[in-house]
Amino acid sequence: LPPVLQPNLGALTILSLLERVAGIIDNVQSCQQRMEERQLELENNIKTIQGDVLKLAKDHSDTSGTVEKLLQKTRKVSANVKEVRTRVEKQNVRVKKVETTQDELLTRNKFRVVIYQVRRDAVKVCEAVSAWTETRE
Repeated sequence: LPPVLQPNLGALTILSLLERVAGIIDNVQSCQQRMEERQLELENNIKTIQGDVLKLAKDHSDTSGTVEKLLQKTRKVSANVKEVRTRVEKQNVRVKKVETTQDELLTRNKFRVVIYQVRRDAVKVCEAVSAWTETRE
């Protein structure tokens, strides 16, 4: 190349390199801007997820409290049912004793009635015999 063009060639080379560097810098800046935008999106998503996790934790705590109250009520009801069952069983035993005693008393009373009726009939028979013997005498 002629010496006159050599300084122009150097300037063109430098200009070409500067344009490449400017293109690379523009590319890096646009990539950096996209990365920053993406990071902001991720941060917003993380904040949303954190809010959802906090709400879920609160709901879980509320549910846990409700379940604990229900379990306590269930335990109380279970204890009351056991107590009532025990009382009913004791009452059933008492009722059976009363029924047995009543049956015994009824059988005794029937027996007494039978005895009484037999004695009464016997008295009538004796009176009849006495009356018959008196008429014969």
